[in-house]
Amino acid sequence: MSLSTRLNVRQSQVFRLGQVATVLQMSGEQLDDHLLETARDNPFLVVRRRGATALRAGNLHDFLDTALAAEPSSLYEHVTRELAGLIAHGGPMERLVMALIEALEPTGWLGTAVDDIAAQLCLEPHLVENGLRLVQRRVSPAGLFARDLRECLHLQLEDHGLLNDDIRCVLSKLDLLERGGPEALASATGLSLETVSRQLARLRRLDPKPGSRFSTDLTLMREPDVRVEPRGNRWVAILKPSLETQVSLQAGAAEKSSPAMRQALAQARAIRHAVDLRHNALKQIMQVVLAVQGDFFRDGAAALRPLSLSAIAEKTGFHLSTVSRVLNGLLVEGPNGIISARNLCPHSAAHACADGPSKPQVMARLREALANENARHPLSDQRLSELLKSEGLLVSRRVVARYRQELGFPSASQRRRLS
Repeated sequence: MSLSTRLNVRQSQVFRLGQVATVLQMSGEQLDDHLLETARDNPFLVVRRRGATALRAGNLHDFLDTALAAEPSSLYEHVTRELAGLIAHGGPMERLVMALIEALEPTGWLGTAVDDIAAQLCLEPHLVENGLRLVQRRVSPAGLFARDLRECLHLQLEDHGLLNDDIRCVLSKLDLLERGGPEALASATGLSLETVSRQLARLRRLDPKPGSRFSTDLTLMREPDVRVEPRGNRWVAILKPSLETQVSLQAGAAEKSSPAMRQALAQARAIRHAVDLRHNALKQIMQVVLAVQGDFFRDGAAALRPLSLSAIAEKTGFHLSTVSRVLNGLLVEGPNGIISARNLCPHSAAHACADGPSKPQVMARLREALANENARHPLSDQRLSELLKSEGLLVSRRVVARYRQELGFPSASQRRRLS
């Protein structure tokens, strides 16, 4: 083999590996963009939308501006893009940022305590605290990754340059507003009622749940990417990407004498190979998910078990960021409807214990217990915690209180007064 031939083979291998690495790191939405953009410029590449005509070079100019502009981006995809620079550092920083993203709730608030994240990553809590502050400063809109309402509003005021002593006083006593109104705030802070009212008006113009703007229901916007069906005593995942999984060359394409045409043909073949590998990766990831969450498709959310992205990465051998990107925006259709693949990876309610019950399990049981309680003798958070513990769901009173609030149930004393 001549030196020139060996060099060409080597360059071809590097080019193909580069395409694989690029495609594996893309979300589904980014992959669609990449394929359509490439098909527009590459005469050998044919990309088909399901139920649509083939998209070839030269007929995409109008389509791209209309069809893709409306594609929504999920909260997780957004923050992954925003924090790509920190993730690129690798090592502990990447693990920390990915853990924070994984703990993000749809509201944009952090759903896991700093101490629990530190325990998961075997890091000192102050390091996680410092990392969280860095993430909060890097990401937009301001308020994402806040741990509570007070911190969320504080981050937004800081971002807008509106922090002052008066509004800090109001924020520090904000919990009094629900119980005693502006008068209680004025009394506790020593500020005049007029000043308190003015600061409250400023706070009401902020967004208490900045993640909600990304909560467009994708299940109403497009078809699912994966369909889950029963096969005997197990579940299987059938891929249904928005673009056909088979990216092929135009009929009659052959080796051309022009170097530019040969390069275009090589690019089309490399992309086809990379897309096939990505689909295989998606299949492996979904196999792990289905092995853990198979009962969900039969029994519903109460059967969901804790499943972290780190556990999927460990079982499949793929990088954590690759697993995250593959699942971002992925829609899964099963017997009980269409859901986001992220919903199949719930946190443990007891975050320090990976084998603990999942949040959906606990919330489903809490909803049932609260709906069937004696109205004259409502269950306290401590009693609810003990009840769950007797059923094998080990969660603290603090977690019970937080989930009860998310379900929309007031405290036991308030429920007793309302009965």
